[in-house]
Order: sequence, then C-alpha cells, then structure tokens
Amino acid sequence: MNDKWEHLILSRMIDKYERTSAYVNGEMPKNRIILNFYGKNKSDFPEYDIEDFNVKTAINEAVCNLADEIFIFYEWMKGQDNHILSRAWLNFEKTDEVYKFLNRKPKKDVISSVVKELSDEIKRVNTDWIIQFYSDASAFLKSHMKFGGLLSENKYQREELYKLLAFIDGNNYSALKERVFSEKCFGDSKYFENNVKSVLLSILRRYVSSDLNDNELLKFVGINKYPEQLEMCGKIIVASNDMSVLKNGFCIYPGDLDEVKWSVDRAVSKIITIENRANYFSYLEGMKTPDEIVVFHGGQYSPAKKKLFELLSKAMPENCEWYHWGDIDFGGFSMLLRLRKEIRPSIIPYRMNSRELECYENYTQAFSNEYGEKLLRLSEEALLEDCRDCLDYMIRHKIKLEQEAMLT
Repeated sequence: MNDKWEHLILSRMIDKYERTSAYVNGEMPKNRIILNFYGKNKSDFPEYDIEDFNVKTAINEAVCNLADEIFIFYEWMKGQDNHILSRAWLNFEKTDEVYKFLNRKPKKDVISSVVKELSDEIKRVNTDWIIQFYSDASAFLKSHMKFGGLLSENKYQREELYKLLAFIDGNNYSALKERVFSEKCFGDSKYFENNVKSVLLSILRRYVSSDLNDNELLKFVGINKYPEQLEMCGKIIVASNDMSVLKNGFCIYPGDLDEVKWSVDRAVSKIITIENRANYFSYLEGMKTPDEIVVFHGGQYSPAKKKLFELLSKAMPENCEWYHWGDIDFGGFSMLLRLRKEIRPSIIPYRMNSRELECYENYTQAFSNEYGEKLLRLSEEALLEDCRDCLDYMIRHKIKLEQEAMLT
C-alpha cells in the first residue's frame, strides 16, 4: 500500500470535513466531502500530475486501495477509466476508522482537550485580563471548532504561554528587566524575546490597551527596560525623613518599597494620582496644597506602581480622600475603573466631567463609531455609575479630551 499518498488523500478529506458547519454543529454533512483531482473544476490535489507517469500511477493505486477499504468512493474521468482520476469523496460511515488509520484525533476531541486546559488555567490565576483571554479563547474554540490567532494549535507553544501568564500572575509586583524576567520564567534569558514576546504583546493590546506602546505594555506586567521610577510629592515619611521638604517631589525605585519604613503624615487630607506628566508637574507648581500627596500615575500602571498604590491606600489617614485626574477618554476612565476595582472603590474623578468637555470644546477630538462602542460598554460598569453623565455626553457628541488641554 502506498501509505504516503493514502495518508495525504485522507488527511485532505478530513481537513475539509472538519471545516464544515455540519461538523461544528455535530450534524451529518448534507453534501459530499469531495477532492477534485482533474477536470473542469479546480484541483484539490495539485500533486496529481498526469504528465508524471510514476506520480499519477502511485496516486491512482492509493485511491483504489482506499476504495477497497471502503474509506472513499471515486470516479474516473469520462473515457479515462483506470487512467485519469476525476474525483473522490469520503464515506461518512467510515470516519471513525479513517481517524484510526491516520492515527489522528478528531478535531472535536482536540478542542475538548484544549478547553479543559483553559479551564484548568483559569483556576490557577487571579488576574482579570488573563482570565478574560482564557475565557474568550475557550468560547471561540467551542463555537468555531478551530483555533484563533492568539492561541496556538501546538501543544508545546500553548504550555509555554500558560507558563508565561501564570508567572506574570504570580510575580508579586516585582519589576524585572526583560532578560531577568525571561531567566526567572523560562530558565533562558533570551527565550521570552525570541519565542513569546510578540504573542504576549498581542494579548495585552487586545485585553489591556490598544493605545500603549510595546514598552508601556510590558511595564504593565512588570517587565522593564530600565528600573521604574515611582514619582510622588507630599507629606510622606521615609526612613524618619519628611519628604515634603522636596517641593518638586521625589522618586522611589520598586526594589526599595519593601526595604525602607515609610508612612503618610496624619495631616494629609487628599491624595491625587495624575495620569499625564505635564499635568503632574503643573499641579505641583501651581495647585498643590501642603495637606496633599500627589502621585504621577502615568498610563496603565505596572505591578510595582500597584504595590505603591496599595501601600498608600493602607497608610491613608481616616478622613483622607483619594482623587484621580486622567484624560476624559476611554483610557482615562478605564484607569479610574481599575483603581476602584483594585485599590479603593471610593476614588473620586478630578476634572473628568462634561463641564470640562464644554469648557474646552475647541480642544476636543472626534472619535470613531468603534471607539464609541468601547465607551458604551465601559459606561455600563457599575463602578462608573457616577461617571455615566460624562460618558453619555462623550458618546452623544463623539468627542474626547486629553488632560494636557486643560493646561491652556
């Protein structure tokens, strides 16, 4: 038996079979699964070269052998019996035996196995965006009976992705340089960059932010090109030193957060996190009062900055209030939502309202319908109920505002 051609012919048929909607829906296909070899229809088997006697003869024999096993049925070209094949089609009653012959698992079994993998991984992690990625991948597999772009069909590559995301989830807010991260996660300082970095960035763009650059996205999960600076200004006591004497603020590196004793002065009545650096320094120069702590937030915050925010929240005096000033756009409100979910639900939006949009109307920017749909989904979050008026205004007028415009 010509195993090479027999396996290839049956594999092509099974591939076509598994792509049908009937297979996805668990039904018997109404139409034949046909391979066209030669004739007026486009060939599904370009290897069938009638000018090459040896190839043509070997494929003819393979088809006849498979028909003897009743795996397939076939037809010759009219007037070319035993000479040139026209087409062949799968015998649906023999599909189980075909899978055994090919030593191949049915796609449904493969998909079920991967769905189980994803369910197990969801139980291992606590990070929202990782859970959402796994949940979406699982739903796609079950509804389409095929793999999407971000989850590999290759088992080894999936396992490496699971290892990466589990490591990120359990990294305990450590800020690591890329090669140190790779060494700790994979035991190879270059493995992350060469094998999984691009996949991780694609997942982060879809599930964290499409507006951040690669370095910002990696910083979000604790992978830094350089040690991150955590910038702030106000009555914070570090190692018995009152840092409020530094009128332009100071910075702490993530590795020092656990190394020094620090606390918040009892006189502090307000903490404000500010997304944009220009607004941060402008606030320090002209608006900060002695009873405030001002923290540079930046974009979507990193694990190290999350730890800083948690320490600040824990150290806040009883009557202290926390404000957040961000862009009046999807990113700004998604950062506020994240702060409320992960740090403190009572955080108050600062200058993030429809009055600011009206006041700075000439500096607003238009956005697409797709962006508007993202805002609409965001406005449905229960934790942003107090921001709904502003979000509705943005959606109705299709405008957004970067906070730098408020410096004009």
